[in-house]
Amino acid sequence: METARSALKQDSGESRVELPHNLGTRVGILGGTFDPVHNGHLAVAETVRQALALSSILFVPAFLPPHKPTYAISAFQHRAAMLELAVAGRPSCSVSRLEAEREGPSYSIDTLCTLRQILGNDVQLFFIIGMDAFVGRPDHCQQSCGQTVAAHFPGYVFVEPFGCWQGKPGQGGIHPVAMMPIKVSSTEIREAVRQGRSIRNLVPASVANYIEVQGLYR
Repeated sequence: METARSALKQDSGESRVELPHNLGTRVGILGGTFDPVHNGHLAVAETVRQALALSSILFVPAFLPPHKPTYAISAFQHRAAMLELAVAGRPSCSVSRLEAEREGPSYSIDTLCTLRQILGNDVQLFFIIGMDAFVGRPDHCQQSCGQTVAAHFPGYVFVEPFGCWQGKPGQGGIHPVAMMPIKVSSTEIREAVRQGRSIRNLVPASVANYIEVQGLYR
């Protein structure tokens, strides 16, 4: 994808955030630590993209995940690089390093509001989140500046013609997307690498090669 630079004013001065030109008008946002990205992440992205007819999926790796100690995760540049390798050859997917442009923890609400500011109101944002994570962050979902992909949430009304739950104006909607569980996790992959076992069936080949060359997780 071609990229464009969008200026974003912050407290510490002016920062520049790179986003693809051709994201389209229905953009799925998939954030996470991605340490490393694996086939499960890619399957979720593609399943949601097809189910909701999204124009693109934007992967946003967290710079400082608020729920994990910084010593327990790989450097941001490695995690972002692996994501870029993983989505290479997938025209509907791209990666943004925008969270590295901000100081402090990477909160989803801040990321979504930043994207809304950059992309404008003509672009629909769909925040992709698993049900296990969704039930623990109602405030984020209700104030996300976009739609939410998850399961039923109290306080929203199901609108049958649209196949989703709708909240109050400004809250967006909740779109349930079902898929078969994928038995793979980043923790499992890191442990496999430490034990010298192959991860070729768990991550794209380019990511497996990167992990080996960079000596990650050993």
